[in-house]
Amino acid sequence: MSEPLGRIALVGTGGTISAWSPATLDLTGYTEAEDQRLTLAELVAAVPDLERVAEVVQIPAEAGPSHALDLAGLLGVAGEVRRARERPGVRGVVVAHGTNTLEELAFLLDLVLGPGTPVVLTAAMRPLSALSGDGPLNLVNAARVALCPAAAGRGALVVVDDAIWSARRVAKTGTAGTGAFGGLGPLGEVDPGGQVRFRFAEEHSAPILPVTETTSVPRVDVVVSYPGADGALIDAAVAAGARGLVSAGTGAGFPTPAEVTALRRAAEAGVVVCQSYRGASGGVRPSARLRADGFVAGQDLSPYKCRVLLALALAAGAGRAGIQDLFDTFGGR
Repeated sequence: MSEPLGRIALVGTGGTISAWSPATLDLTGYTEAEDQRLTLAELVAAVPDLERVAEVVQIPAEAGPSHALDLAGLLGVAGEVRRARERPGVRGVVVAHGTNTLEELAFLLDLVLGPGTPVVLTAAMRPLSALSGDGPLNLVNAARVALCPAAAGRGALVVVDDAIWSARRVAKTGTAGTGAFGGLGPLGEVDPGGQVRFRFAEEHSAPILPVTETTSVPRVDVVVSYPGADGALIDAAVAAGARGLVSAGTGAGFPTPAEVTALRRAAEAGVVVCQSYRGASGGVRPSARLRADGFVAGQDLSPYKCRVLLALALAAGAGRAGIQDLFDTFGGR
């Protein structure tokens, strides 16, 4: 007699993984309009192998295109995940989301969800109807990881293209093709035989921010530097009500002189400034220069993850020193 399948909760928010086109060679021209997007029930029915590896509890979140979501919308998804973890018998939660903001949602979940039932995000670069679409296997592999005992205690995970990524490390690095995600190195993989293999014993040990879908999240903007940038965008963000600013500087976090002047003005007005970088890898470390200006160092985090952390830290009531501590914890490695 075979052992009973483990139970997962599948939270479906939309995205390419549930997109449909009448043409199997349509890999890029499809849309996520309602008439071209499968419901969660239709998605599960279209991937029968999923229910061969897990007992699936379906939770339609109906968040829509991932690029249309604000932080409040992402916190709404976090609320669905939190409630899904509390369902009887659920051993893992899988979130099917759009690729465009998958890294932001994964990092947000890492920040606001406590330890417990594994949470695994997955997505697809090709619609479900496409020839050689990546969604079905990504979904099955995400379920395998969610049910793997070794996934517990690692924070939110992302499973795409056979790789298992930490929410802190993963980034969308390409706009097409199934190998569109990269970062500082995957934690492991799901091998061709379906075995989940973790390479590292890394565990999530960071504090959890007390932010829920009912928390008011302040405005935080990202300003990307470029030769000749005069600081006008920084002033505009402050005028629009930003309580936090992430400066994506050139090199190891260097805005133009005019931008530095504008950032100092913002900091003097009470806006928390986080200095990040616009490159693909590296980081901005705490320094005498940043401390003198009262800026927070973004460490290894991308500007977009810096924005998520800064906004949630402000929402949780953290001051500048506490915010730097959070960046040192989540991005300082």
